[in-house]
Parts: sequence; structure tokens; C-alpha cells
Amino acid sequence: MSSETEVAQGVELARPKVSLCIPAFQAGRFLRATIDSVLAQDFSDMEIVVVDNNSTDETRLILDEITDSRVRVITNRTTLPAEDNHNLAVKLSRGEFVKVISADDTLRRNCVAAQAAVLESNPDIALVASRTDFIDDAGALLFAARGLRGILGRQTGEQVIRRIVRSAKNPVGAPVSVMFRRADFDRCGGFRGPSLFTLDMDLWTRLLRIGHFYGMPETLAAYRIQGGSLTASISARTQLAQQDSLTRRIVDDPYWRVPHVDRLVGKINRYDVLLKRTVLFKLSSLRAFRQRLRLGWRWHTN
Repeated sequence: MSSETEVAQGVELARPKVSLCIPAFQAGRFLRATIDSVLAQDFSDMEIVVVDNNSTDETRLILDEITDSRVRVITNRTTLPAEDNHNLAVKLSRGEFVKVISADDTLRRNCVAAQAAVLESNPDIALVASRTDFIDDAGALLFAARGLRGILGRQTGEQVIRRIVRSAKNPVGAPVSVMFRRADFDRCGGFRGPSLFTLDMDLWTRLLRIGHFYGMPETLAAYRIQGGSLTASISARTQLAQQDSLTRRIVDDPYWRVPHVDRLVGKINRYDVLLKRTVLFKLSSLRAFRQRLRLGWRWHTN
């Protein structure tokens, strides 16, 4: 693929096809694994933009050790709200296509190439997503090939929106499973807070007003279920309130014309979904605790 060029301070710079954006905060525990998976991609026409949100752990030390020329590191002087740090990472990117990756998630080697190919060959697709493995703190598999239930293949925005309402969750997936066009991101206003739990879903709904969706049957990424993550720290009641708020905005929007039956099914599903999500995070925390106990026992016996 040929790259466009842009001029910066009188110097012509090659514009990459894809930008991989990693907003990082207190990410030292898993950041190395995330960056290793990104650098291992079998797609060459890309850049990696990491924005350290004023971390105080080993995040900065890990980033200082990276010598790969594809990686650009920006360090915030103050800690920004999560949505602002996400937006900054994308704003500083130069690629035509963008993928936002949480600093504890990982990609399979062919992820970027496969998703970029979909966007390149389908100009009417605004959002492409793959299935995702769920892993725990230790990297062990919790659940394989999750997401995209009922929305595999080419889908209209309306079809995906109806699935969001009916399922009472995020069937598209987390940012690590998604790729979109930078121009569409700018056009729809980027990430919008303050609801952290629905930060990505809110963006997906606005991108779906611009173009169609494509759900890939392949599993191309891994989403880490962390007991101590920002998402896990949000109580089940708060998650429910934020999901309800997003759903109300969707069903009140005449653009989507969501049928009443979808709204009813969503109300039935909402509590079951949050119960399962709470159990999932607790399971990951329990596994991590047992892992620490085993490591402590081995250290003591040695």
C-alpha cells in the first residue's frame, strides 16, 4: 500500500496507513506484553503512539527502554481524565486507520493486517471488529472467541444498534478488537465522557451513523480482565446506570428507530449481563490472588 505524506516544519514525513494508539496510566504491570504484541505485527506500514498519562509506576522506565523507530512516546505533565488521554493519543496519530489499545491488552500477529484490509477494500465500512479472547491477570485464558454475537459479517449501523439495545451490553467489543478511520473519528467528535464504562460504546454508536460495520469471525486480540482495572473499579450499580443512560440516548434518537421489542428484551437482559460481568472480574481477581500465593510459597520454600 502506498503512503500519503504530510509536511511538518518543512520536512516531508511519510504518513503511515495505520496508527496504533496506546493510552497508558500506571500500566507497568502489563505494558511490556502489550507493546511486544504490537511490535510483532506482520504489517509494516504503521506507527505506535503511546501517551503516558503522568504515571508514577514503572511505566516510564519501560517506555524509555524502547528503541524501535515506529514508537512515539508522549508523557503528560499532569494526569488527564481517561477520555482526554484517549483522544490525545488519537489526535497525535498520523495514520489513515486507527486502533486504540488499552495498555494491558494484546494483539495476535495478523490483527492489524486483517482489519486494515477490510477498511481498505470497503470504503463504506466505518467500523471493523474481531472476536476477542478474555484473559486473566496472569494471561491465562478465561473465555475464547468472545463478542460479535448476531453481528458477524457486513451489518448496517441500525442492525448493530438494535443488537446493542437488545443485549444490554457491548457486542462490538473493547477498543482492542476494533479499527476505524481517523477521518470518521474526527468527524464524530472522538471519545466523550464522563461515563467510563460506556466510553467505547458511545463512540461506536456515533461512528455507526457515518458508515457500516463488519464483524470478523477471526479471534485477533485478547482483552485482559483485571480485578484492579479502572473498569472493574466501577460498581455494578454504576455500570448499570451508565448502560441505561446510553440506551436511553439511543432509543430516544429518532435516527435509529429502535423497535419496542428490542427495548423490552434489553430490559430483561440488563441485570443478567451485569451479574455475569461482576463474576468475571471477581474470577480474574481470585486467579491473580492464587497466583501471588503460589509465587510467595515458592519464594519462601526456596
